[in-house]
Parts: sequence; structure tokens; C-alpha cells
Amino acid sequence: MSVDAARNTMTSMSIRVPRASPLFFDGILAVALIAVGLISLAEAGPGPTAEFSRSPDVWNVLLVVLMTAPVVMRRRYPVAVLTLVSLAWVVERLAEYPATLGIWSIPLALHAVGSEVEAKRSGRVAGAAIAGLVAFTALGAVTESVPWSTVILMAAFTIIPYILGREIHERRRRTAELEQRANEAEHRREQEARRAVRAERQRIARELHDIVAHDMTVMTVQASAARRLLRQDPERATTALEAVEAAGHEALQEMRRLLDVLRPQAADTARTPQPGLTRLDDLVRQMQDAGLEVEVAVEGEPAPLPAGVDLNVYRIIQESLTNALKHGGPRTKARVVLRYHASAMEVEVTDDGRGAAVGLAGNGSSGRGILGMRERAALLHGDIAVGPRPGGGYRVKTSIPLAAT
Repeated sequence: MSVDAARNTMTSMSIRVPRASPLFFDGILAVALIAVGLISLAEAGPGPTAEFSRSPDVWNVLLVVLMTAPVVMRRRYPVAVLTLVSLAWVVERLAEYPATLGIWSIPLALHAVGSEVEAKRSGRVAGAAIAGLVAFTALGAVTESVPWSTVILMAAFTIIPYILGREIHERRRRTAELEQRANEAEHRREQEARRAVRAERQRIARELHDIVAHDMTVMTVQASAARRLLRQDPERATTALEAVEAAGHEALQEMRRLLDVLRPQAADTARTPQPGLTRLDDLVRQMQDAGLEVEVAVEGEPAPLPAGVDLNVYRIIQESLTNALKHGGPRTKARVVLRYHASAMEVEVTDDGRGAAVGLAGNGSSGRGILGMRERAALLHGDIAVGPRPGGGYRVKTSIPLAAT
């Protein structure tokens, strides 16, 4: 394996690192809180001091666990967790046990209430909890068991985590709305693209139907003439039958191409004669009158094309020049090259405009035009390349086989 191939292989390989679930993260957080709570309890030591009246005991340990362990479920049951840890802390204070670092479970629970509960219920629950905790702390300040600064700290200790949780909740909501809008927009674009493809296929089918209908009419008229002349003028009858054969062969080729298109039933509309490369000069003059300088070059020996190829090649050139005129900017120059080969017809339309810079292949009418060109090329079993030119400008190149497929 070459160095470049190995590098490409390594680049294409993606290492997926599994993301820890919120429950796993909260489990680690709960274990850490239990540990620091028990450590702070052990550091308080046995026997009452000026800071607490009751010595740590098994009930104190149980309160620390009840205050910290529920954090593991704070996202799944945020209201219940907030209630439990708040009550455990209040009981610890009322029992005059030593204060521990397990109190940090309260802001974590309030943060979960803010981030996981819908707005109205979240506000009611958090408001009641914060008011109760601050009032309980203020009661201690009134009895002079704690300073008033502790009341202020308790207010900040509870309000700030809840506000941060609400911000996360709102951010998630806005992100979900943006994702929903993006999905809806993508769905609309896909629907528009499908409608454009169906409309273009229907239009192509109508055009090919006109061609086949014309050939069948010729065959009917020539066959009728041959029947009348068969005895009186055998030579003219033979000529008529040859015309029937040629028209039938051409109609058969067009019918084979027509089978590739699903043509829904549609109401008859007024139709004009279908254009072809014989009207290319008129198209060039029309574009030049509109301000697009167009040069036409022919390579190879020009030969009559099947009607379907002639029509769709003309349409591809027309759409390419229209895009150059619409998106190329002022003083844009376009060049059309027709290459006649024995087995294929090749067309290349280039321009030196700014169509590639403004996103010619994006959404909009030009994008639908490009979809139409691709459908025309696919209908005729050909291929097409559409995109920016290396030196600037835009290029449309298509090759359509002339042999029956």
C-alpha cells in the first residue's frame, strides 16, 4: 500500500469515543458528594463544640447519605430529589449536627429543576424551595445562630444555579426549534426538487410524444399512399414504403427513450413546433440582443440528428446560455461547441461569468434548470457535467449517444 493510500485509509477511519450518559456522570457526582460529606463529617470530630451541639453519629451519617445520594437521579426525578435533599439538610440543621459539604447537593438539584422541568412548574417548585431555604436560614439569623451574611449567601447559593439551569433549558429549546426548522426546510427543498423533476419529466415526455406522434402520422399517410399506388405505380409505392420504414425506425427509437419517463396523464395544452439545432442561430441572436456575447464552433462533419436528440440538445444549450445571461454578470462571453462524432453528439457550453461564484447550482430557478438538463441527458442515455471552470466561469458539457440503446 502506498503512503498516500495509507494516509487516506487512516483519515477515513473514525474512532468513536462513547459519550458518558448523564446518569453515569451524576452517579460519579453523587459518590464524590457522599465522600466529601463523610470526610467533612469525620473532620468535625467527636463531641459538641461551639459550632454544633450534637456529636456525629450513625444518624448524622444517614442524613449525609440522604442529602447526597439522590443526586444520581436529579435529571430523571428533579423535583423529588430537590425535596429530599432539602429536607435532609433542614433536619441536619434542626438536629444541630455538624455542617457538611453535602449541602452542595442543593444547588445541583435546583440546577436540575431549572434545566429539566418545563417553565411554569419549574418556577413554582424552585420558587417554593428557594423561599423555604432562605426563610429557614433567616430564622437562624433571627435567633442569632447564624450571621445575616449567611442568608445572603444562601440566596445566591440557590438562585444562581436555578438561573443557570433555566438558561440551559432555553438553549436546548432554541436548538430544538432550529433543528426542527432546518428539517422542515430540508423537507420542503426535497419536495420542491421532486416536483421539479416530475414537472421536467412530464415536459420532456410531452415533447417526445409530439415527435413520436408526428412519425406515426407520417407512417399512416405514407402507408395509405402506398396502398393506393401499389398497383398503379409500384415505384412510388416502394418510395412510400421506404418512408414508412424510416419513420417507424425513428419512432421506435424515440419510444424506447420515452419508456424511461413516467408520463402522467395531463390535459392537452397548446403546443408550438419543437425547436432543434436549425434554430440555434435564432437563439444566439436572441442572447446577443439581450447582452450575452455568444460564439458558436462546430467540430466534425454535421449530420442530421434524431429528433429527440436534436430537441434536447437545443434545450440544454438554451438553458446553459440562459444561466450565463442571468448569472454571469455584465460583459459575459459564452462559447458553444458542437462536436459531431460517428456514435455520439457532444455539446460544450462555457462562459467567463461569475455564475459559479454566486452559487449557480443552488436552490432556485437555475437549480431547477440544471435538474432539467440532467434529466434530459439521462433520458437520452447520455452523461452531463455541470460546474465551475478551473480558470473561472461555468461549463456545461454533455455527450449523447446516437446509436440505439
